[in-house]
Amino acid sequence: MHPRNPYNKPPDFADLARRYPPLRPHVFINHTGSSTINFKNLPAQKRLTEALLHLDYGLSLTLPDDRLCPPVPNRLNYVLWLQDIVKFTCGSAAIRGLDIGTGASAIYPLLACGIEHIWNFVATDIDERSIQFAKQNVSQNSMDSRIVVERVQADGPILQPLHTSLMNFDFTMCNPPFYSSAEDVSRSAEFKEFGPNAVCSGAEVEMITPGGETDFVARIFLESLQLRMKCRWYTSMLGKMSSIPDLVSLFREYCVDNYAITEFVQGQTRRWAIGWSFQDARLPDAFARVSNPALQNIMPSRNTLHHAFPGARSADILASALRNVLALIDGITVTSSATPAIHDHSSTMLVHARSNTWSRAARRGKLPETICADQDLPVLRCSVECRERSSCTSSDIACDLFFTWVEGKDRLIFESFTNHVSRKVTSTLQEFVDVI
Repeated sequence: MHPRNPYNKPPDFADLARRYPPLRPHVFINHTGSSTINFKNLPAQKRLTEALLHLDYGLSLTLPDDRLCPPVPNRLNYVLWLQDIVKFTCGSAAIRGLDIGTGASAIYPLLACGIEHIWNFVATDIDERSIQFAKQNVSQNSMDSRIVVERVQADGPILQPLHTSLMNFDFTMCNPPFYSSAEDVSRSAEFKEFGPNAVCSGAEVEMITPGGETDFVARIFLESLQLRMKCRWYTSMLGKMSSIPDLVSLFREYCVDNYAITEFVQGQTRRWAIGWSFQDARLPDAFARVSNPALQNIMPSRNTLHHAFPGARSADILASALRNVLALIDGITVTSSATPAIHDHSSTMLVHARSNTWSRAARRGKLPETICADQDLPVLRCSVECRERSSCTSSDIACDLFFTWVEGKDRLIFESFTNHVSRKVTSTLQEFVDVI
């Protein structure tokens, strides 16, 4: 579950029913004495979705019985992850997203625009019935000026609006059909030990696509190779963990190293999301990597590198040594972070380098001209955090530097910078000790 998701524990169904009367007939007391609903009952599920959207986000939905009823907590996880991506990599005054396969509810654009007032969407679908209800839901929430609903052709480009729009997009999102056939759906249900946890009202067009979700997202990726900078981040939800290795193999085949994998766990439901970008902005590991052991060999490389300095007696001393080292590196700009520190006894500096002047090759004048020639874009932007931590077994204080890659094309430049600075900081700390 996303850490900002307010539904980190089951809602008080009795309280929801008091505040949203249409839910009342569906709430009952279970064998543990808690109020709940029957999640295998479609009307109950729909009333719950309506209640959460109305009470928590001021949204109203008209949901047909023959199309998916979206669970709000699960959908919110994806929106919050995109919110993180936008915050760290997009500097636009207005944010523009594409929702692929928006469905009858148009839940993602409505929820996202309800949370973020500078976001705008183009929402697409191939199903005319879903398009009709999506437009109705957008209109009844007075979002027509911010959400445009468009029908696209099943045999046409999935990213059609990116091909035709004169404006760039900040992200795409998609909850693709998970399955390749009706038999695939049945097999999935058979693997659920206790049967499905909730009724599914989805139509075939929402649940089944040739090749399943892997082929669908692969098509998006192959289209994105043509569009590239037309969008900052291309993303998609995934219903099967087994889809991730195939997609990462495709990224690696086309030398796309700027990608992200995340995992959403909501109750007994587990989903994943994957994203990729052709731009230089990099995501923190917290948004791009998960700790699931089954996925470690296909995770993107770490964008945060950690170096320990047992010789530093406090974060202030480490920060002083770091400032001395950075001051001696030609061609870099150093500023203090305006973001409040998350950890006690820590400070963060932002480093902006327009050329690589610290490597041995650069100091000897042997660095290839192509690396230093482009003065318009930085070869590296990173943050360096000095953090102090107390030992659990003694009164000693340990200090660390955390280097986080923020922007750049070449990972080797980032890694060489962290290694160079760490070596010099170690030497500087020793000089401090010698003086004392």
